[in-house]
Amino acid sequence: MAMTDEALSLESMNKGAYRGYMVYGNIVELWFSSPTGDESDSVQFKMTCTSPEQAMEIALMHNRVWGRL
Repeated sequence: MAMTDEALSLESMNKGAYRGYMVYGNIVELWFSSPTGDESDSVQFKMTCTSPEQAMEIALMHNRVWGRL
C-alpha cells in the first residue's frame, strides 16, 4: 500500500521531534526522538549555560517554540 503525501508528512514530522528537557544547575538537556524514526534510540543535546536561570529559560523557550506548554 502506497503512502499518501499527507501520511508521509505526518510520519516525517515525528522523526527527530522535540520531546522534553531536563535542567540541573546551569545545564539544560534537550531530548529529541530518533531522527530515523526508530523507537530504540533518541538524541540528547546538553548545553552548559551561564546560570540555572538561563538554563531554565532556554528549556522553556524550546517548549514554547515546539508547542509543548
